[in-house]
Amino acid sequence: MKRILYNLSVLALLSLFSCTSIDNYNEPDAQMTGNLIDQSTGNNFITSQNDFKIRIWEKSWSNNPQPQDIPVKQDGTFTDTKLFSGTYDMMPYGGPFWPVDAETGVKLSGALSKNFTVTPYLQITDATFNLVAGDSLQITCKLKAPVTQNLPRVLEVRPFVSLSQFCGASSRIDAYNDDKYTVGINANWSDNIGNTTYVLPKLPLLSGRTYYVRVGSRVQDTYQKYNYSDISKIVVP
Repeated sequence: MKRILYNLSVLALLSLFSCTSIDNYNEPDAQMTGNLIDQSTGNNFITSQNDFKIRIWEKSWSNNPQPQDIPVKQDGTFTDTKLFSGTYDMMPYGGPFWPVDAETGVKLSGALSKNFTVTPYLQITDATFNLVAGDSLQITCKLKAPVTQNLPRVLEVRPFVSLSQFCGASSRIDAYNDDKYTVGINANWSDNIGNTTYVLPKLPLLSGRTYYVRVGSRVQDTYQKYNYSDISKIVVP
């Protein structure tokens, strides 16, 4: 009986060790930070929090790897501190800008600072945000296209309203996400679009609140993300 119990104990231990594997892979030891630069201004690209990303492919071990995405922040910066050292292809992806080719063979080891330059489809110019009748917000703006040839159809001009300094399609008050506050365009670019001052329907605001607002416009490409104005702080008395 003792021999049987001993044998069973040995088998149980062998089974335990055979099911336990040791992870001998190195932890991520590299990081990448950088800026997305607006080619037409030389400044950081104006966007909304996590509206699009930097897409990367690690080519060290595979010619056909799965992509990884690094979100771009509202201020046009991006950071990923959990990457593996290696050789990568990378590009800005899925945003309101003309497509760019991937940069290939980028060596990532330690801390890499990397900037990308893109050309926006549209620019919001001459944006104004004025309180009228005490608690209604009147927004006006114009549009500019850095590149007009083959520009996709311009769809609309839309306001974005938030109670925090994060303001855009990914962070807004849903009550103002209504087509009744939008100016529809839905046309190919023309001088008329560029010369028009767009007057958006007035936005009803609440007294005693502080709002953060901006205006955006988009084109009919695959992703239909917005190009934005700067954010304006509105204090309603």
